[in-house]
Amino acid sequence: MGSHRLYVDRLGPLADGVAMSKRGKVYLDRVAPGDEVEASILQDRNGVLRGTVTQILKASPVRNSPPCPHYDVCGNCSLQHVRADFYRAWKEEKVRDALKKFEITPKQWLPSIFLQGHYRRRVTFSLIKIKGKVLLGYYQRRSQKITEIQQCEVIDAEILHLREFLKAILSPFLQENLPIDIFIQKIGNDLDLVISGVTSLSPVIIKELSQLDRVKRISLKSSKGIQVLSKNKILSKKFGNLSVTLPPNCFLQPTEEGEQALVSAIQKALPNGKLFADLFCGVGTFTGPLLQKGEVHGYEDNPHAVQSLSLAGKSQPLKVLRRDLFLRPLKKEELNRYDAIVFDPPRAGCAEQSKAIARSRCPLVIGVSCNPATFARDAYYLEQGGYRLKSVQLVDQFMWSHHVELVGVFSKKLPS
Repeated sequence: MGSHRLYVDRLGPLADGVAMSKRGKVYLDRVAPGDEVEASILQDRNGVLRGTVTQILKASPVRNSPPCPHYDVCGNCSLQHVRADFYRAWKEEKVRDALKKFEITPKQWLPSIFLQGHYRRRVTFSLIKIKGKVLLGYYQRRSQKITEIQQCEVIDAEILHLREFLKAILSPFLQENLPIDIFIQKIGNDLDLVISGVTSLSPVIIKELSQLDRVKRISLKSSKGIQVLSKNKILSKKFGNLSVTLPPNCFLQPTEEGEQALVSAIQKALPNGKLFADLFCGVGTFTGPLLQKGEVHGYEDNPHAVQSLSLAGKSQPLKVLRRDLFLRPLKKEELNRYDAIVFDPPRAGCAEQSKAIARSRCPLVIGVSCNPATFARDAYYLEQGGYRLKSVQLVDQFMWSHHVELVGVFSKKLPS
């Protein structure tokens, strides 16, 4: 293995440093461009060379002191060790580089929105007992080891406040070396818990959890699905004028502020009094605001989301259709009826659906994505079909991580 002197040239898309060695390209965690380091090098199971820094010989001028005491061993954040100006420029360049690979240049780069910490409303804590000692925290990066955390610089304070209570209640229930996960989502002022990794919970534990401050629903997730164990309140959220009862484990944008920024970017681009398609609509994050502009058809595969959104929209000009857009993307003929299409797919993007949109006559398409690489690929398909990328706006609600959200607006000039 030995020790190697490496110079970090740049950061890759996953925020890992890239350096060259005699053996080839090496990736290192928690380094910055300009760092000179001593590192050991190993080849991972995928054949990638990864370096473990043993000493920083010369620190990069963009280095910063991480604000979190758990940063070195926690797997959640990856960019606390660089200055804020570098961090912001790197995220913007990441989006630009992704588009450049497909030779795409938007007509306009709108001002980026960078949100601050302590606002994340969704988190998964992991709990494990090792030789009788109980740890509650996050997984380390590229590891099955769990790091005990006492504080967190990104999540909502009320979620963090639950940490010790959850540990005390669930510790007696743990089996040695068998971790459980606790997903917590803040909905308004209420907290929703989904526990996985166990087949059941005792009535005593369910009662103790349900008595925790602001905890209104407790569910168990297993291979059989999600079972609600306790509910003290119907949990709902407003999206525009639409009030949706939320199912357990539903997807919300990670921050309320980020959600509003994305909604604002979409609404500014939309005309009034038209028919819109909301693809991968989930529980209605964008559907509700779209209804303030016109009639909406929402497409979603998750049956619980479809049911919740359908019930919420009974008195609205809304039609919700269950459809797997990966297996059955909307066809050109179906898309031609819409005055605008909004799509917000998972990180993998929506290649086949984008190809179908590219063949359509819809004049306006708005894409929301948390993955610049797949967004750029899908944008390429749209541009091949005659669309042009009018604008891009970055919304960073994943502070100190390599993730970034963006909104892209496409238009197509149709023959008269």
